[in-house]
Amino acid sequence: MPLVRIEVCDFKSYRGHQTIGPFKDFTSVIGPNGAGKSNLMDAISFVLGVKSAQLRSSQLKDLVYRGRRLQRENPDGSMAVDDENDEEGDGDGTAKKAWVSAVYMDAGNKEWTFQRTVSTTGASEYKLNNRVVTYSAYNAALVSHNILVKAKNFLVFQGDVEAVASQSPRELSRLVEQISGSLELAPEYEQAKEGQDKATENATFNFSKRRGIAGEIKQYKEQKGEAERFEAMEQERVSDVKSLS
Repeated sequence: MPLVRIEVCDFKSYRGHQTIGPFKDFTSVIGPNGAGKSNLMDAISFVLGVKSAQLRSSQLKDLVYRGRRLQRENPDGSMAVDDENDEEGDGDGTAKKAWVSAVYMDAGNKEWTFQRTVSTTGASEYKLNNRVVTYSAYNAALVSHNILVKAKNFLVFQGDVEAVASQSPRELSRLVEQISGSLELAPEYEQAKEGQDKATENATFNFSKRRGIAGEIKQYKEQKGEAERFEAMEQERVSDVKSLS
């Protein structure tokens, strides 16, 4: 599902409401150091639910634009902030929250809008197609479109290629499991495996118990046969004694 455009408002170095895009099959973002290239990567990561530690920020509230919006004078002499999206209206231009929207288009040419908002208190809000939803529902919608936050299969971060190349075979296997989604089935697999182990243990115990019972039955049959032979011989002896008398 291709990314169509990104919209940001007071996110990191982006002051006010900005639209970035449209993105094509191949889009190159270039610019000098400090131009905001990495902040665009951070915006995409943020809206898709990546944690603040991976966004070059210690806290979510640090993602809110810290500068001040410039004020301008209207023709009638009144003052207004430069950004017309300032919903706070406090006049000093300091942003109280930041949000990022990512617009995707599915195979049926339907647009999906994912929006995440963070306030200066660090609280997050998630919207799916302009409707407030829980993070679980938000993430489930991303997963349904094969956008896996844990596997980070939507962006190649700086240093990721080298990090992957230096991983051990076990770590690579775990990465493949993450990307394929099979890692999410690990708890279910472990539960099923535990059930199988218990069933195998019970079957082994019952088989051993059955073998023991079969051995006892065989022993009892042999003892019964010996008793019957002894009884027959005893009856034969008694009969011989009677005939001699």
